[in-house]
Amino acid sequence: MTNNFTEEFMQKKIREYSQCFVGPVMFRYTEWIIDQALKRGIKRLYFLARDGYLLYEIAKRICEARSIPIECRYFYCSRQSLRMPSYHLIGDEAFDLLLLGGYYVTPKTVLERASLNESQIDEICTQLKIEDKDKPFADKDLEKFKSALKSNTLYREAVLYNSKSAYAPTIDYFRQEGLFENEYVAIVDSGWTGSMQRSMRQILESAGYKGKLIGFYFGMYVKPKHPEDGEYLTFYFDANSGARRKAAFSNNLFECMLSANHPMTVGYTDANGTMSPVFAKPSSDKQLALIEQQIQGALEYADKKLKDQSDYNYSDAVRECYKTLKKCMVYPTKEIASVYGAFNFCDDVTEGYQMSLANPKNRAALGNYMLVIRVFRKLLKTKKGNAGELFWPYGVIAFCPAILRPWYRFNVKAWELLKAILKK
Repeated sequence: MTNNFTEEFMQKKIREYSQCFVGPVMFRYTEWIIDQALKRGIKRLYFLARDGYLLYEIAKRICEARSIPIECRYFYCSRQSLRMPSYHLIGDEAFDLLLLGGYYVTPKTVLERASLNESQIDEICTQLKIEDKDKPFADKDLEKFKSALKSNTLYREAVLYNSKSAYAPTIDYFRQEGLFENEYVAIVDSGWTGSMQRSMRQILESAGYKGKLIGFYFGMYVKPKHPEDGEYLTFYFDANSGARRKAAFSNNLFECMLSANHPMTVGYTDANGTMSPVFAKPSSDKQLALIEQQIQGALEYADKKLKDQSDYNYSDAVRECYKTLKKCMVYPTKEIASVYGAFNFCDDVTEGYQMSLANPKNRAALGNYMLVIRVFRKLLKTKKGNAGELFWPYGVIAFCPAILRPWYRFNVKAWELLKAILKK
């Protein structure tokens, strides 16, 4: 934990902050989803685990309170559970996904993405002359490892075998949940790259589905890869718009705000005739307590808001979300940074490691976030390495002396704004 606050204090504060920040933003996002679904005649929405859990709970309340004829379903999945059954279908794209970089990349974390067991991991590391499977890669070493792994027979055969083994249970779960029933599948998630929608399309199409996918997202940083993946609708920003909003946004913090009270889905199994999710290792009791309090705070806000019969207005909703998110994401107090910084986060599909979202011990890494340094790194195509990455830079800045915070914030925000503008 990033402070000396008691667990009771942390739980009390996260509930309060959830009522102030999480509830208002997620309620307005969910209102937009339902408004868009009604305009398109959509009768069923699938809220994807786990980012969709809170949105699902809010959507059910809105539909019930306002007598809206939309069925809300919670769909257990993850990048891992959707990618694994698709790898044997997509050729070299599979290895592009399996060999992505990340915050904390070791030989073991890369190999675990393909669901390899310990003996397979050890054998491959022996074949590739890897002495320490838990040692993080330097950039050059990672590229060499990727190249060697792509041509490793044991690895490629294991990927194909595990992918084919995961395929049938996944299709059975898809059928059970009604994904093949309609001419469209409408899904709800947080967003960012749209990879889960693409994986779902690849799996559905391989099983003969002829319909289309429609995705509702808070934001998208990139354009969809292929038109056949379906339609991507965004509430807050997309690849070509919302530069100012992107610069004042943290997708990692946003995902923590959408934390669900159950573990990650890693696959599916037949449990007495019903296809059920297979879960990864659960979060700690401390993490679950924070998550539960955050969910309750947001739902309390939603219940209170539903008593207000004011008309929905998209422009007003986005403007209100910007003010709310900017306050907690870019200008957090030390207390806000401490409370949200205590959430564990992992950027890898396996969630093979967990680190705090923001920690005062990481302040030295802010030196890597100076605008001039980042511009030169970009021009020279050099990297700063994993040690310099921060999950929530603005949160770490909150732990700095007050006189330094404006300078660090300027550099971080200027870089994010520059990136957003240049990507238009």
